[in-house]
Amino acid sequence: MASATVLQRHPIIWRDPPIRAFAWGGLLPLLVLICAAVFALIPFARNAIQGTVERETREQLTAAGYGWVNVAVSGQAVRLSGTAPAAEAEPAALQMARSATCPTWLGRQTCATSVTGQFETAMIAPPPAPVAALAPPHSEAPPVPLTFQACDLSLAGILSGEQILFASGSARIDMKSNPLLDQLARQIRSCPGTIRVEGYTDTVGRGKVNQRLSQERAAAVRAALIARGINSKRLAAKGYGARRAIADNATEAGRARNRRIELHTIPAK
Repeated sequence: MASATVLQRHPIIWRDPPIRAFAWGGLLPLLVLICAAVFALIPFARNAIQGTVERETREQLTAAGYGWVNVAVSGQAVRLSGTAPAAEAEPAALQMARSATCPTWLGRQTCATSVTGQFETAMIAPPPAPVAALAPPHSEAPPVPLTFQACDLSLAGILSGEQILFASGSARIDMKSNPLLDQLARQIRSCPGTIRVEGYTDTVGRGKVNQRLSQERAAAVRAALIARGINSKRLAAKGYGARRAIADNATEAGRARNRRIELHTIPAK
């Protein structure tokens, strides 16, 4: 009797390898590349930010009349130095640097995270005793003191034909306004009491942003006047935002008039 051979067939079943192994194999090199790129970009980004902070702070200080200030920056920490023309110019320079703004993706923001200063005060020699025989026959007379009302009118008259200009959306004073600031400083020397620098904006933008911007612009003008020899105790700064409009905010010409700086005298208490 012949024996029969029985062949057993085992079906071949293909099983996909686990996805996890392929995912890790592909993602791991990608993560390494990303980390390498980040570490390479960190010094570049730090240098770019540091350069922007230094440039913007230096330019805004110079525009406000603080060209004597030396600026050193590490990251976003600013250190000021230099020979101050007067002791009261030192805190004004620090305040000006703290209010300096830089361009960001969210608009202009404060540049420095911290501002420190190490200044020297210039030693001014006393003037020589006047000699009557050598005095010029038509020497310039000292400024005549004005009343509060006359001072307000004179300051308003100076600002009626020309306004202090700022960079768009910031408290950076345009250097074109330096002659106007010089003229205002000369006039303030004849004024009594305290001078309040008032900042105003138009209605474009959020109220809180406009309020802060008007305060920063008023403070920048105050600092610029201090740099021109006005005693800091005689100057105050106040921002009013879009309040007290003097023109129609529905037109460009009206908004331009509402973006302004005003100076008013305050009787001494």
